[in-house]
Amino acid sequence: EMLYGTVKMSPRFWSKPVSADLSKAAKMPGVVKIVPIETSYGHGFGVIAENTWAAFRAAEAIEAKWADPEYPLDSAAIDEAMKQALTTKGSALRNDGDVDTAFADTPREKIVEADYAVPYLAHATMEPMNATARLKDGALDIWCGNQAPTLVRQLCANAVGIEQDKVTVHTTFLGGGFGRRVEMDYALCAALMANEAGGRPVKVTWTREEDMRHDAYRPAAIGKFQARLGDDGLPVAVEMKISSPSMIASTLRRLFPSLSAMGPDKTIVDGAYDQPYTIPNYRVSGIAAPVSIPVGSWRSVGSSINGFFHEGFMDEIAAAGKIDPVELRKKLMAAYPSAVKVVETVAGMAKWGEALPAGKAKGMAFTLSFGSWVGEIVQVADTPAGIRIEKVW
Repeated sequence: EMLYGTVKMSPRFWSKPVSADLSKAAKMPGVVKIVPIETSYGHGFGVIAENTWAAFRAAEAIEAKWADPEYPLDSAAIDEAMKQALTTKGSALRNDGDVDTAFADTPREKIVEADYAVPYLAHATMEPMNATARLKDGALDIWCGNQAPTLVRQLCANAVGIEQDKVTVHTTFLGGGFGRRVEMDYALCAALMANEAGGRPVKVTWTREEDMRHDAYRPAAIGKFQARLGDDGLPVAVEMKISSPSMIASTLRRLFPSLSAMGPDKTIVDGAYDQPYTIPNYRVSGIAAPVSIPVGSWRSVGSSINGFFHEGFMDEIAAAGKIDPVELRKKLMAAYPSAVKVVETVAGMAKWGEALPAGKAKGMAFTLSFGSWVGEIVQVADTPAGIRIEKVW
């Protein structure tokens, strides 16, 4: 009884097909039906077949032209949009002291500056997106690994035009979630295809290519950081500006399209504005860049970006101020004994300060994320094959 399926979605997010030739794909062996798909995630086609291989081959044979996207077409233009956003004021989620006055008339030799950038990242879960659905006698059963069964029920009911109490969600093991299965696209596609299957169940499996091409990615981001050093080498003032597409606004568009984001998106500065450092003048601002490529939850979101940005800049300050990186953090964290203890403990584990052979070095980082105080030290070696990680504490 089981049918199988896959999807061929627009390679340009939100873009509709301008034209499509389904004739070749529809005539291929094992193909039962090709159906249009339109959801809050975008547009495409679902292939229903007698086996998964037939569905995959038919999806490859679909010839379609897609409308231009609403976002920049290339990476350089996307980067430029984020850079332009950085020129605006943004929302300061941390604003200690008077940063503008602290930087006024600062001698150039007392200024430390650094720019940072990270790309979009796919979830790349172990198991590509998939769901099995059966719509029979006005009731929908759907089997899928997911991180939000209530949303699966609600949105799939809306998609096929039935009441929510007619939907049963069978939550299976995830195969890897990491925030990707907070999204509903794979479940919606299966529900819509089951609606065209005459009561037979349809097991819809995405190819890895479709999975990577249609994600709600970890946002790309850029940061512009500067510090003013005092005569003791410690920072007197720090300003951090971070530009990134808004994960909150993007998620609402897909899951709750009738709602709009209000106020600043703190995920843009998570892992930067909330760190246990005491600096007299300390401002951290986030600016939502107007790029509508879908972004979403990805293993801590902002902290995965700003843990790198923030701690990389602390090392720049330490180097410019000629202060040991561990000692710098301990001084700036003095008001937070728990943070100091973490730094001291990991430094002791790694025997920080002991001389290393030529070509080896240690680096450290600290972050406060989701209630956890985390310190890490890595030892690396410069080898003919490149930098090699030797030890992690």
